Amino acid sequence: MGTGRTVRAEARFDELCRTLSDDANYKVRLQIAIVLGKLRDQRAVSCLTEALGDSNHAVRAMAATSLGQIGDTRAIPALQALRKSDSDSFVRGNVDKALGLLASGSAIGGGPAHAGAHLYVTFGPFSGGTKSAGPDLVKTVRDTLAKEMGKAPALALALAPGDDKNYQKQGLMGFYVDGNVTRLDETSAGASLEVSCAIKVMVARWPSKSLISWTSAEASLQSGSRPKDRENAHRDCLEATAGQLAEDLAKFFKAQGG
Repeated sequence: MGTGRTVRAEARFDELCRTLSDDANYKVRLQIAIVLGKLRDQRAVSCLTEALGDSNHAVRAMAATSLGQIGDTRAIPALQALRKSDSDSFVRGNVDKALGLLASGSAIGGGPAHAGAHLYVTFGPFSGGTKSAGPDLVKTVRDTLAKEMGKAPALALALAPGDDKNYQKQGLMGFYVDGNVTRLDETSAGASLEVSCAIKVMVARWPSKSLISWTSAEASLQSGSRPKDRENAHRDCLEATAGQLAEDLAKFFKAQGG
């Protein structure tokens, strides 16, 4: 009997996330974002994070609010990126409140985002790379790096609003990570395509941005030739490459006391 209830609950949860992603009516998507926040279920982090890119500002704002309520610090990199990129003041205000909850540990299920941290790391725009990597793919690179690096307890990737300017008073060393996609190519390989990509990343002091080091990585994979296959392959290649770079960066920051 208990297993049946679990299966039904899982199915309902998956349906809510699909509706949040696919429903054409923004009012429906908005209500789902509210419901997911009230459920306080960490399974919602993934679909609410995707909803931060919704075309409607109210949905983006509520997705941010719900992520703050859930309290899972995995949402910090995406929220931090949205705070920098979104032009809507209402969205940015909700993002600040959500980050404040996550940083203070006030949200259910969350602890201080920088508890035990020694290093504060902020990210640049990752602009100026190859034109074949559009804004969405650049965001994929930044989000992947931030997600993987965010697993290190000694790194603080987001602080409460205002604290990002006073991080030194909290005993944190500041670093700046930026770079770009230097290559994103595809070549025919029979009935399929071979996609290759490369990313270059720098580490600098923050806020001076004085360069400390550079690192780079590349990857390649096979893909179908359909448009959706190509799109997925581009994203998968960059995610794999960013994952490699995150490992290199983790080693670097560990040597810095992280």
